Amino acid sequence: MDKRLVVELIPGPAFLIGNAIGGIFAGAGLAALATGDAILLRWRWDRALPLMAISIFGLTLVLLTVGLVLDDTAYVKLTNTIGSLAFAAIIGLGAFLRPSLLRRTLGYSIHMTPRGWRDLHVAWIGLSFARAVANEIVWRSSSDRTWAVYNGVSDIGWIALYFVVTSFLAHRHWDETGQPATPAQAER
Repeated sequence: MDKRLVVELIPGPAFLIGNAIGGIFAGAGLAALATGDAILLRWRWDRALPLMAISIFGLTLVLLTVGLVLDDTAYVKLTNTIGSLAFAAIIGLGAFLRPSLLRRTLGYSIHMTPRGWRDLHVAWIGLSFARAVANEIVWRSSSDRTWAVYNGVSDIGWIALYFVVTSFLAHRHWDETGQPATPAQAER
């Protein structure tokens, strides 16, 4: 398993540990620290800043601070919803770039037809909306404890779902006329 993926999954268990020790605010704080560490590790390994992780880190800090000031855990619970909707918007806007955002990101390892890339954008946007809806349903209909467990473990399931959908579409729309693009070719 890629060490980058492992590092990106650490905030979930960190949230569970923090929540078990001191509640939702402690969980969110520990998850934010884990995300900050992940950003630093990615910088050390790649000499590049992971913009999505930085965005999530910033969003978490803002909503955690507001939640602490107002003593309302709803702000922490909204982080997943807002983050998922923002990710859907980024993917949607990125579909209009040439090459598209997903092709820039994945094009070195996946070589699909233009229809495949369009379908992948639509699928990822749909998954992001589904994740936002799922978070809203869980936090509004469940106890803090149930939501905390969902929040701590759901990332693994969602990442697996993105992987399965991406693999299915790549298999279905693989472009046999060429080889997977190098990262430089994917930017064209």
